[in-house]
Amino acid sequence: MISEEHRHRVFRLIVLNQCLGIFSGSLFQNGFYLNYFTELGLSSAQIALLFSLPSFFGIFLLLPFAFYSDRWGKKRLALRGQWMLIASVVCMLIAGWAGSKSLLWIVAALLLYCVGGNLQGANWFALLNPIIPEKMRGRFFGRLRVTFLSVSIVFSFLISTVLLHSQSMVVFQSILLLVVTMAGLRYLTYSRIPELENEEGEEDHHKQPLFEALKEVWKVPSYLLFNGYIFLITFFTAAIPILFGLMQKDLFGFSPSKISMVGTWFLVGSLAGCWLGGQVVGRWGVRQVFKVTHIGFFLVFVGMLCWRLVPWSLFIHAAFCAAAYSLVVGVAGVASTFKIMALIPANNKSLSTAFTTTLISGAVAISQLLVSRTIAWVGVSKTAGILDSVYDLLLLFFTILIGLLFLFAFVFPPKTMRLRNQKSIY
Repeated sequence: MISEEHRHRVFRLIVLNQCLGIFSGSLFQNGFYLNYFTELGLSSAQIALLFSLPSFFGIFLLLPFAFYSDRWGKKRLALRGQWMLIASVVCMLIAGWAGSKSLLWIVAALLLYCVGGNLQGANWFALLNPIIPEKMRGRFFGRLRVTFLSVSIVFSFLISTVLLHSQSMVVFQSILLLVVTMAGLRYLTYSRIPELENEEGEEDHHKQPLFEALKEVWKVPSYLLFNGYIFLITFFTAAIPILFGLMQKDLFGFSPSKISMVGTWFLVGSLAGCWLGGQVVGRWGVRQVFKVTHIGFFLVFVGMLCWRLVPWSLFIHAAFCAAAYSLVVGVAGVASTFKIMALIPANNKSLSTAFTTTLISGAVAISQLLVSRTIAWVGVSKTAGILDSVYDLLLLFFTILIGLLFLFAFVFPPKTMRLRNQKSIY
């Protein structure tokens, strides 16, 4: 147990830790890596494939990392992961000097990013679970996301401003050097977050093999149904940022600065969505929030498809669609976190949250691999009336899927989506 005064100091540490960590994570969202990889001469199909690598390898790493986090210590493994995250940015920086071998350094950087990120992500919610009281979780996670996304927006705006004046390799590497510094500082803040629960004394629990521990987790009421739902909605929506980014590069003809600026609007939308999610989840309930976000996703995707028809500036349209998409993602993310925290069992806490994160990683990887391979097989251009590119066809595909999921999850749910004495899996 900790005192209320100590708890609030830890809250500030958690917020600072996430603010420092968002520097490296936001490079995928704000268009920096898209521009950096383009500067290094990579094709659109290669870029989409590279973006899928961290999620793809996360499928195989999260569960074993979480299993051993519950046994060896959550912070012990997480701090090792932070060193790998630092090394990943260093490798990405070196790629700018590597010439023909730059792709190898990028792959090494992404693999280190994947391993390090999963060593931390496998136990993050389990580490926070005893620190944050249940009655405060909705508001706390909403405020947490708002704060670190605000930092990310400022950082992304600075990147787009710098790229407006110069797109030289020195500029890209200077930004990466700043990110390395922030990652080093994050190690110091992470080490000060207390690990309130140490399960090493529970001998019977620690003698469980991985599959037995998983079966115990799967027995939690509504756990598997909710995770299946999370997998599907992630699969249908996760590839949109990279797909929309490639549309800006190949179809809209945006400059690197404009691409980064649209990436900043992705973060602005996330900020608004996380604030809004923190306000509505406790009032409306998870089911109603997900119902609204489904409709939101569908409308945003339709708006993205209609980019040729809008009478206003294409940049304004892209920025609005980016902000609207990430607003919906932000609200859904707070709702998911709220539900995941509620489903954490007494034992195997890291494993229970890592199973969910593994499914999310799998959905992201499959979604992005689908985009990458389709672009490679079909090519960018494909004449089909108003849908005259492979990007439009992929976006239409995801729009149809999100609409069908809404029908099956909320309008005509199968019996397996309902639980005894409950209205739904939510």
